[in-house]
Amino acid sequence: MEKETSERKPDHFLSVLLIVVVSLLLIGISFPIYDELRFKFRDSRPPLNRRNMKRIGLALHNYHWTYHTLPPGAIISESGIPAHSWQALILPFLDQEFLFKQIDLKKPWNDPANQKVFQQEIPVYLSPKSKMKFSRDGYALSHFVGNQLVLKPGTNISLEDIRDGTSNTILAIEIAENFKPWGDPTSLTEPIKVIGPDKKTPDSGGSFILL
Repeated sequence: MEKETSERKPDHFLSVLLIVVVSLLLIGISFPIYDELRFKFRDSRPPLNRRNMKRIGLALHNYHWTYHTLPPGAIISESGIPAHSWQALILPFLDQEFLFKQIDLKKPWNDPANQKVFQQEIPVYLSPKSKMKFSRDGYALSHFVGNQLVLKPGTNISLEDIRDGTSNTILAIEIAENFKPWGDPTSLTEPIKVIGPDKKTPDSGGSFILL
């Protein structure tokens, strides 16, 4: 009986060794597959600028759901001067309510009292295609502009007022140059001025537009 047991020990050892070798081989094979799938998943995610534009779009719609109107392209002061931008007004809907509450809406965006607020970088207003993040005077930039035909300065319109339908109406546009601070109430344009075959785009793929 003892002889039989001693003869089985090498067989048992070989079985364990075989299991260990096979396991190591499987692990060695699975890691490259995992890495390949991980990189494919990462590459399949929407570009950051498209995700940012989607968040801006959701913020505009949530603003509309709350106030039953889109934000004005700019708040106009009593003296008739553009004071605050639509991008400042949708901050609470971009998880930036704390920053929004620091803005003194009774004073212009570039008043010394508001300077520190508008020097704060808002990641969702930036595109990875551009390295410019601040203006020469230190204000944080936005790489997106509003369509002033819809986001009209001093005027609130409802989505129901858009006769062409929201699926055919541009709300905001990604631009490639002439960036303005996100707090600048003149950060508006007409789509025809920045969209077209002869217009500069962030890259060869063109610009993202928000409908």
